[in-house]
Amino acid sequence: MTTQTMPKDQYDEILKEITEFVDKYTQDNISNNANIIITTFDANHDIWFQIVPFMKECKEYAEALMLYCTAIDKQPTYESLQKLSSYISEFESYNLAHHGYRKDLYYSLGITWHHLGRIYDTFAIDAFKKYIFYLLGMSSHTAYSPICYSFRKCTTYLYQSLTLEQLNLSSPCTFNDPFDSPIVSLLDKNDEIAMLIRTAYLDCVKIACFVSNVMLPFQKDRNISGEIVRNKRKQEDNTSEEFQNELMWAHYADYHRGICIKYHFPNSLTSLYSEPGTSVKYFRDVQYKDDLSVLTEKDSITIEDAFFAKSKAWKYENELRLILCDPNSSGLYDSIDIPNCIEAIYFGVNCAKKDIKVIREIMKNREFVTKQESIETRTPVSFYQMEFDSKKFGSLIAKKLQ
Repeated sequence: MTTQTMPKDQYDEILKEITEFVDKYTQDNISNNANIIITTFDANHDIWFQIVPFMKECKEYAEALMLYCTAIDKQPTYESLQKLSSYISEFESYNLAHHGYRKDLYYSLGITWHHLGRIYDTFAIDAFKKYIFYLLGMSSHTAYSPICYSFRKCTTYLYQSLTLEQLNLSSPCTFNDPFDSPIVSLLDKNDEIAMLIRTAYLDCVKIACFVSNVMLPFQKDRNISGEIVRNKRKQEDNTSEEFQNELMWAHYADYHRGICIKYHFPNSLTSLYSEPGTSVKYFRDVQYKDDLSVLTEKDSITIEDAFFAKSKAWKYENELRLILCDPNSSGLYDSIDIPNCIEAIYFGVNCAKKDIKVIREIMKNREFVTKQESIETRTPVSFYQMEFDSKKFGSLIAKKLQ
């Protein structure tokens, strides 16, 4: 708490009023006292909110606002919900340190808009987008993967992304495995609130999938100089490189007719929450589980289960995901700019000469850039042709092209 511009006795008096207001009511008596709760909060809001900028955690004010939200839900009107929305938005702009309060407030706001009537479900969905945004923001971290791979078919969409130097992301409902993101099926039920959250989720969450044989580093995995240590492989018995994964070539690169892109991402690609209206982007390794059906028996699931769980049948993918959550986005697809992030391109064994020619022409004079402290290094993009290894059946080798 800081009281640089507010006398301590004034701060303590306001805090006491807020605490007494919250302690006066329980879940059992909110319904009978909804009107007095609403009237009291509205009458004191301007005074009570004065201490929010000086509160360390905003716990007491957040609880008072949640109590007010619960009371509004007992007798919702369009005008009262508009006022509640403005209160939450106002609180959101100050309460930068704790996602939990904002998450809970927007979840309650979404439910209350729905209770007002289905014609207001657009407002409910917008509130649930913010709920998901803060839910994901709470689980994010600053670790990122500088090097990872992506297997692609040779299509106009590929050519476009290479030309524009963009990374395409898509909603998990577009994935090829129906069990890929459990939250999709868990929310695909008759419950109206669940369906609204599902709609919000499909609008604001997009994912890009990569391959990385090395476990994602966390901030604690650093050597004495502060550099992240990246030497723990996901499967210790697998010593091949990502671009040598024959199953990935078959399943995702059009049976070796496509390409494999090696990306080298800067730390700036990822972004944690900073202020309202921004997006969250971060990497997480997929966790492979023996039985995903147990998730359907839960009332709630963790972020790891919801967005980063797959069946062990897909373990060979060594999948790494970049998740983007933007509460202001809509639709099934999104893209982000990634200039100078492609280090190499591997052409499949059966990649057509015309596709190789087009891709090399697009990537002509392209460089990938790495930065270490103030030193910037530029290196031309490398090209490789994949071939079957004549000395080891079932293996692939990459030959560098000039």
